[in-house]
Amino acid sequence: MTGDAVVQEVGGRPTISWWQVLRVILVLGWVAWAAVTWWAAPRESTPEQVRADIAAQRLTYYEWGDGWRNQGGLVSPFPADLQESGGPGPILLWHTTDGRRHHTTVEEQNTSDDSAPEANALNQQLQAYEARRPADPPVGAIQAGLLIAGSLLFLWALVSAPDPVTGTKWFWFWLVSGVPLGLGLLWWLARERPWRPQTQPRFGPPARDNRLKWWAGIGVSILLGFAISLTLIGLRSLLGEDVVPLVR
Repeated sequence: MTGDAVVQEVGGRPTISWWQVLRVILVLGWVAWAAVTWWAAPRESTPEQVRADIAAQRLTYYEWGDGWRNQGGLVSPFPADLQESGGPGPILLWHTTDGRRHHTTVEEQNTSDDSAPEANALNQQLQAYEARRPADPPVGAIQAGLLIAGSLLFLWALVSAPDPVTGTKWFWFWLVSGVPLGLGLLWWLARERPWRPQTQPRFGPPARDNRLKWWAGIGVSILLGFAISLTLIGLRSLLGEDVVPLVR
């Protein structure tokens, strides 16, 4: 019985390998993070909807911006932030009590105070609502907590586990940290030790180390980033933003 076994016999009773427990925890953590991220991703709405959310006291947070900033570009479809506009318009982002986020384009912002009456009127309504605004759900804190916990567990497992089979530890570090949406983590969990039986021969000299190196991890992560981004764009155009939102 090896350390890679799923179930080990100890004193005649089967016990679950701690590596398998960690594997389940990482998978469940990724599912929870993906679900929260999908739920809270901003979706396009209308000025009428933000007014309805204000009237129902569902709005918990808002900000104005000029456009979306995505430092990852096509290689990484997230994260993207709203660029501050310094005043009302043209894009309004707001949160609601159910933990969701919405955005809408009100009017193009100009220098004249009278050039964007709808944006100014909506901004005055938002400022008047400020005193009644309920607390914002801690969705961002939950996302960050799951991401940090998953990253620490991955690093600990990568360092503590036996040498990988497909690539070196640096290969997996760059691939898991570089592939969008945490999909590199799922690949590592499905492919590598200690969740995969060892492939070294039992007899004779050890096989030549032909594992993928660190530079391959960077290259594969870049290629997968392009592929995932293009796939998301295609699915979004086919299924709509409600089903495949732009992760920001």
